[in-house]
Amino acid sequence: MAIKPEHRVKVGEWWYLPERDKLVKLGSSGQVEATAELDNLCQNVINYLIVRAGDLVTKDELLEKVWGIRAVSDGRITRVIRVLRVALGDDSRTPLYIETVPKRGYRLVAQISTEQELEDASTAEAHLNPAAQVVASKPATTTRGWLLWGLLLLPVLLAAFFWWFSASEKHEPAVTPLWRYEPVTFLDGIEFYHSISPDEQFLAFSYASSPDDNVVLLKLQNLQTHQVETLTEAPYSSFGAAWSPDGMQLAYQRTISGKLCEIRIIELEQDKRSVKNDRLLSTCGRQTVSARLSWSPDGRYIVYPSREEGQRQMSLMLFPLAGEAAETLTAPPANGFGDYAARFSRQGDKLAFLRHAAGAVQIWQLELSSRSSRMLLQLSDTSPGNIDWSLDDRKIIYPAGRSMLAAVHADTGQRQLLAYTDHNASEIQISATGRIIASVGAFSQLNLLKVPNKIMNASEHPDQQVFSSNRSEAYAEASPLDEGPVAVVSRRSGLSQIWLFYPDGRQHQLTNFTENERINQLAFSPDGSHLLALISQQLWLLREGSDPIQVSSPSEHNVTNPSWGHDGKSIYYAVSRQGRWQMMITNLDEPTESELFDPQMELYLESRDGLYRFWQHSHNRHYYLQRMDGSAPQRLELPVQESLPLHFVLAENGLYYSSYLTDNRYQLYFFDFSSQQVSLATDLESIYSSHFSLSADKQFFYLPAMGRGDMDIAEISVQQQNL
Repeated sequence: MAIKPEHRVKVGEWWYLPERDKLVKLGSSGQVEATAELDNLCQNVINYLIVRAGDLVTKDELLEKVWGIRAVSDGRITRVIRVLRVALGDDSRTPLYIETVPKRGYRLVAQISTEQELEDASTAEAHLNPAAQVVASKPATTTRGWLLWGLLLLPVLLAAFFWWFSASEKHEPAVTPLWRYEPVTFLDGIEFYHSISPDEQFLAFSYASSPDDNVVLLKLQNLQTHQVETLTEAPYSSFGAAWSPDGMQLAYQRTISGKLCEIRIIELEQDKRSVKNDRLLSTCGRQTVSARLSWSPDGRYIVYPSREEGQRQMSLMLFPLAGEAAETLTAPPANGFGDYAARFSRQGDKLAFLRHAAGAVQIWQLELSSRSSRMLLQLSDTSPGNIDWSLDDRKIIYPAGRSMLAAVHADTGQRQLLAYTDHNASEIQISATGRIIASVGAFSQLNLLKVPNKIMNASEHPDQQVFSSNRSEAYAEASPLDEGPVAVVSRRSGLSQIWLFYPDGRQHQLTNFTENERINQLAFSPDGSHLLALISQQLWLLREGSDPIQVSSPSEHNVTNPSWGHDGKSIYYAVSRQGRWQMMITNLDEPTESELFDPQMELYLESRDGLYRFWQHSHNRHYYLQRMDGSAPQRLELPVQESLPLHFVLAENGLYYSSYLTDNRYQLYFFDFSSQQVSLATDLESIYSSHFSLSADKQFFYLPAMGRGDMDIAEISVQQQNL
């Protein structure tokens, strides 16, 4: 086997040049902009890892193939790997290049592409996207030469025009189809986490009578008679059922909030109308979010997500039914809540799964033979609940925004819109005959509550619903001025838009999106004149009567936590680079010119009186408070669930923050600067979202409130599509 690549290959952000035997970074015109300065031994090690990209390379193999001997200590190998990580800008905790497999060896996890593959992908993109093609610069030619070529080509062009005109009269242009869902379940409430049996005669799904229901039951419906049986009982909640290949068993997750997480198997009676037995298979971490399971086609393995004790993210676990210990398959980065929704391919040799990282959802693929994984697609405008493989294992199908289905090609990562749909689907499954089974409808109806802040408002006020409409109002940010508006993300005009609602009743639609956009963070400037908005993972500066300005660079795909300096001139936001958050700063006068503020921060706030600043360290995830007079920072011991998105408001006298409880519920707390004590900020038992906004007078919170929704299982029949 070769111990170094024979041709040019792209390794993550680097290029390997065989003529130089070096790793370099190339500019847009192909010039060398940076070189990884490695000694001969380190270069030989990375060369060998590139040749074996995606495979586990043991320490013994490295010693034999690179050192040529075996009498070298493990410490020597470790030092070389450390030098490589520094040179490549890698991090052992969230590796983008070299992954350590404890007690076994190393694996190169960076994406490897040849020049030909990149050229083919570019050609394919240009073919699919004619408007994005760039005309190459041409050598200088005399005017006479151009005229001569024009005369020679004129007959050809005329013939091509008449052929096209004739053909266009005979053939309609390709049109994205509309696929319609037909209902399968009809219960009054929420039906989700569905799984159709291999013979397509039965449907298992989780059921809650409303979003407020603390117990989720597992139900089984006969698709021929429509008879529904209940398989599990309170006080446990049951999620993510997956059928065994023989159709006689169901694996599922059983939980009690914060106290219990189990992976169990139900064996059904022959008629599938009742439970024969229900046995424990494995435990999962108590902080695991409700999960979907996947059973391998050969019946030997079950994959489930788990957040084990001491972990901050959920990882995928592979459980062998033969009785061996569960194996951890993935190691998600620290800038999200981890991996979930895994699906075995039809052949059982690969897994597709979802990863939440850097504020966005990504679709990943894992090769089970080598345990190597790679990202196929990052989604900036949607958060699908589940995905599935096409019948030929060549594509991964997923819900793409509202009322759309799309696919990503497993080999190329190319994205393809399949169809528009008459309902919005959150989770999908593709049956053995190509039926698309989906959960459609709304899990909840969101509206905003105005709730007393008990820290500043001791009098009793009933909770008030504000800005209500027949569409969801999912997000609010109050102006810092008493007579200023509240910015609200609302669907009252169809698509999500940002509205300004004034105390005197005036309403103004600030944005006019023509496509669905994800709007999930807002921040008013201290004088209330400008609004920062995180829109589909890009940071924008908005103002009434002015064109929006994009603050973050288009190359910064993962942006979060926008905030303002106390003077109203400085804008801060976090961007994810190489799996870690870094804080950027820009000035209101030149908002498109950003620079690095701190490489170890993922959240930064200043109090509006200019006395305090508060931040979160991106590596150790600790929180710090510091007076801006130069005194030493104080580490705050805040009882928070770090792997889930939280929200903080820094006031003059303390810190308001949300923290995750259980069952997708949060609570609001207040940390008092003078007493150093934490107390509840509202009288509510819990809230439905991590986000909240504090009114200008500090008397009230604006909170999203979840109302009753209705979600059913529906299908698109095989006659309407070809998967």
